[in-house]
Amino acid sequence: MTLLPPTVEQQRRIDEVVPVDPETRKRDIAAIREWLSKQPHLPDHMDDARLKRFLFGCKNSIERCKLILERYYSVRTAVPEFFSLRDPLSKDIQQCHESIHYFVLPSLTNEGHRVTVLRLRDTSIDKFSIRTITKRILMVLDTRLMEECCLSNIMVIDLQGFSVVHFTKCSPTQSIIRKSMLAVQDSMPLRLHRVHFLHAPAFIESVLNIFYPLLKEKLVQKFRIHTGGGEELHPYMNKDILPKEWGGKAGTFDELNDSWRKKIEKNRDWFLREEKLSRTNESARLPETKSRLLAELDGLQGSFRKLNID
Repeated sequence: MTLLPPTVEQQRRIDEVVPVDPETRKRDIAAIREWLSKQPHLPDHMDDARLKRFLFGCKNSIERCKLILERYYSVRTAVPEFFSLRDPLSKDIQQCHESIHYFVLPSLTNEGHRVTVLRLRDTSIDKFSIRTITKRILMVLDTRLMEECCLSNIMVIDLQGFSVVHFTKCSPTQSIIRKSMLAVQDSMPLRLHRVHFLHAPAFIESVLNIFYPLLKEKLVQKFRIHTGGGEELHPYMNKDILPKEWGGKAGTFDELNDSWRKKIEKNRDWFLREEKLSRTNESARLPETKSRLLAELDGLQGSFRKLNID
């Protein structure tokens, strides 16, 4: 699946929000490289193209970029359940493709936002694995960091087929959910613009009430809860960029999901190599750079109150 580049108008919008000066960017990347060279616990194999995407995702803030790089590498050591055995051809990843639709739409919104969709392909509870879903989401995010910059992200979560048991497995009182949120939301240079919930059940407010105390009000304000399906998205974005089932022209759910399966599989060698390289050397960490990840994983609020939002 090709992620289509911005149109001229979309690029103009992106440049207005995150202006890029080539000379300044060159100096900023050099400064980050110098910082990395003084962090003996961090790897320094990331190429300039990917570092530029990190910096762009951090709105050109060098200090924010350093923080996210630290967390990007540290979480891979601290939470191995999401970052080990990342073989796209493994049984668990292949089964996840069969049970969960998770894909990124090819076209940006008119404003320059990238849209990601998550929905059940199989409603069986025994095939709903938070660990594997999180692992796959992170593989998609890493693939995007190899390919593109986008202004911000829109997440569409289609709740059709979700049962009370599905929601129970997503409770933030569970350690794996807190770890998942930390890994996905707090260690990637990707900003969140909005979250749309489709086919929301009558008890959705009761579910979200469990999360609200753990989330910043600014993030909660980005939620849009809809009782209907994909047609509810039409007032928010050009419907042509949506899947066919939602009135768009991007392809069917299965086609989009399978195209991302192939994209991940194409990068198999990269994932196997990165699994060994993108880790911290905790024995070489200087005392003043001691990671706070484990402390955050032990708390209910640590990994939620620092979500990277616009």
